[in-house]
Amino acid sequence: MKIRHNRRALSPIFASLLILAIVTVLFIPVFIWSTGLTAETQSFWEISGLIATERIVIEEVNLRGGVTRCTIYIRNIGKTAIIVDNIFISPPDGTVHTYEKQLNQFSTDFNSVVQGDLMTINIPDLGFTPTLGDTYTLKVYTTRGIGDTYQVVA
Repeated sequence: MKIRHNRRALSPIFASLLILAIVTVLFIPVFIWSTGLTAETQSFWEISGLIATERIVIEEVNLRGGVTRCTIYIRNIGKTAIIVDNIFISPPDGTVHTYEKQLNQFSTDFNSVVQGDLMTINIPDLGFTPTLGDTYTLKVYTTRGIGDTYQVVA
């Protein structure tokens, strides 16, 4: 009696091992790429989360006709500390006067304010004299680009 050996019985085992080795080798670069991508995405979402929780409101503006200085009161109503970076004042003629923190064109009582606190901004020299009775539009922006608009009659 002759015993027959089935040589094909080992082939599925080797095929499975070969597929497992190929998948493992291909998974390593995908894993390295995805962990780097995840780190970038995580920092993006952290910044987006800060922006989403940052809110300000201009409570009052002291802009008087004939006086070349201005005081702005801003309250942080968000959950993230804010730093005011830019202020834009538009007279009725449509021109825009820009004031930047980096250029020391205005001063604040605090560098940053946390939730619920009030910030006072002083612009000592507007560069123009407001006309009594005209309506001026003020826009205040934080370093992350969140802002508020306020209209005041001089």
